[in-house]
Amino acid sequence: MKDVNRLAYDLPTATASVDRVCREVDVWLTECRLESERFPMAMLLRESLNNAVIHGNRSVASSRLRCLVRRGRRWLQIEVEDDGPGFDWRHRLECRAGIEECHGRGLQIYQIYSDGLRFNRRGNRVRLRRRISGGNTHVDSPGSEE
Repeated sequence: MKDVNRLAYDLPTATASVDRVCREVDVWLTECRLESERFPMAMLLRESLNNAVIHGNRSVASSRLRCLVRRGRRWLQIEVEDDGPGFDWRHRLECRAGIEECHGRGLQIYQIYSDGLRFNRRGNRVRLRRRISGGNTHVDSPGSEE
């Protein structure tokens, strides 16, 4: 039986994988009647997947990445993990990208569009949690996590 409250992926390291997952999550959010969450979730999802491909797995095609998108009654959650060595997220949280810089805005995007941000100790897995806005808290099946 398909779980309508979660999407799980085990993906090759490729930008085509990022595009496919983003499209599928966008459709899923629409089906869940969470249209107001499409843009913020797209920002969070695309940023975390691109970081996993480019920085985590360094675009090595034989590497994999895993993505889990879940929905509760009042929240949405994204978890992305790559096979890379990780990074020092504690140090990076203190840095801010300058207005003219082309890179380094990922953590700022996370902080703007998520209500919860966690990395594992190694720094190769991120978990982003977002409260559902606008009072749209429809859930199709009982027993979802709160």
